[in-house]
Amino acid sequence: MTTNAPPEIAAEFAAANAIALAGDWRAAAERYRALIAATPDFPPAYVNLASVQLAGRDAEGAMLTAANAAARFPGFPPIYAVAGEAAMQMGQPFAASNGFAAALSGGEDASLRAKLALSLQAQGRAAEASAQFAMARRAAPDDAAIASAALFSGHYDPMNSPAEALAEAAAWPRPASRAARPTPRDRDPDRRLRVAYASPDFANHSCAYFLAPLLAAHDRQAVEVFAYSDVGAPDGVTAAFKALNLQWRDMAGKSDDAFVAQARADAIDVLVDCAGHTTGNRLTAFAHRAAPVQVTWLGYPASTGLDCFDARLVDAITDPDGALASEDLVRVPGGFLAYLPPPFAPDPGPPPFETAGRITFGSFNNLPKLTSRTVAMWAPVMRAVPDSRLVVKAKGLDEHATRERYVAMFQAQGLDVSRVEFAGFVGDIGAHIARYRAIDVALDTFPYNGTTTTCEALWMGVPVVTLAGDRHAARVGASLLDRVGLGDLVAADPADFARIAALLAADRQRLAALRGNLRARMAASPLCDGRRLAREFERVYRSVWRRVVRADGML
Repeated sequence: MTTNAPPEIAAEFAAANAIALAGDWRAAAERYRALIAATPDFPPAYVNLASVQLAGRDAEGAMLTAANAAARFPGFPPIYAVAGEAAMQMGQPFAASNGFAAALSGGEDASLRAKLALSLQAQGRAAEASAQFAMARRAAPDDAAIASAALFSGHYDPMNSPAEALAEAAAWPRPASRAARPTPRDRDPDRRLRVAYASPDFANHSCAYFLAPLLAAHDRQAVEVFAYSDVGAPDGVTAAFKALNLQWRDMAGKSDDAFVAQARADAIDVLVDCAGHTTGNRLTAFAHRAAPVQVTWLGYPASTGLDCFDARLVDAITDPDGALASEDLVRVPGGFLAYLPPPFAPDPGPPPFETAGRITFGSFNNLPKLTSRTVAMWAPVMRAVPDSRLVVKAKGLDEHATRERYVAMFQAQGLDVSRVEFAGFVGDIGAHIARYRAIDVALDTFPYNGTTTTCEALWMGVPVVTLAGDRHAARVGASLLDRVGLGDLVAADPADFARIAALLAADRQRLAALRGNLRARMAASPLCDGRRLAREFERVYRSVWRRVVRADGML
């Protein structure tokens, strides 16, 4: 932030900013505090102090700084923007949306508009989020990051059809000039391939549970594995990835040109996008054709809409014949995922109904997936099992305003909300998974199914009831259940969903058996077989590689 402050203040502010740009958040914060103490009527110092506090993961400190600044400088838009950021980091999306809306009073800003949309999305207000994203895209039509965020958000909106989603993806703002497919250094179709996985999620992220078993199981005689990491804050999971037998490239903060140059310097044959239109993606680099073969998989639950990919890896259940896509859909036998169960997961324990004397349903999915359509699908289940209760756990439900919105949604379905427990974010992953010990049956969300949460539930001996819809995001649950032999828990419509859930709840013998054997069944299934997935992916990479080099006349 620039300012017209007196020279001595401007110089001190610039010095603090330089420290912040170097990434020393603590030292920068101290410098800003000293400036504020000496010059308390200089609002930019408060804004930047709060910003470095956020960068250092001190959201509470940032919120306090922003509150003090707002009291001193009412109506100063940047203060409200940073307050919104702090609220989002603290899991208070309603407060965040108020902050971003107030910040927009200073004038239209596409980035702020997108943040407002994300805060609405985090409250489960999908239609409102879509409207705000539309405004952000009109204000910045060439901003690829905003366009990607809008596309991802659209999957939470039940009114957004697969055809509309693909059309919107096809309109994603591509780079003005794109390079042709690079020629590989070695055109041998049968040689060892150099395969790089590009992801911002080589860290404590849900995608890591599906990346790890694949990367660990690759046949190093068939492929040399690279990891192109865009992780901004490495953690213990990042260290575990680095310990695998692969070539690590830290791409965080580097330009797309540097990314493409690295891929070409490494002579990457197959470059795998693991993010799609999710946060931190490198689609702009992929659009520049960084490698001879480019594949997309995992992070994004739909077609990217781009023509720079030679394949998208899915399976016959998630994407049956007729599925819409801009890429060639390669349906992986046995499923397109392999899951790494958390080693710290406790024993599933006895069936909760034995001690509670009633069935406990549960959903631990992300809050934006809990749409009004989802609640309307769950309500008949609760009516069909009148002595049951439901535990809904999600980040954001700690916030009173957000929780009350969901209370009203359940009340609108005629349900007694005393039967529903709303639980907020549990930071410790072990404690989060242990909460499944109190759940008998998990209810999936719709039209955006759970993935990691479904795998966690199954690992804890909790069967999941899902509804198979008309798009990838609404069919992942069906794919996961099929892999562990629970295809009978996949519903065809909402009425079928209620019927299946009620029958399962009534079958106490089956619930007890699943509690005792589902973990072992899952461990022996294709869903936990990283070696199976690695061999299938290697086969796909080889097939696409041969097709590309032959089609381009490289042989």
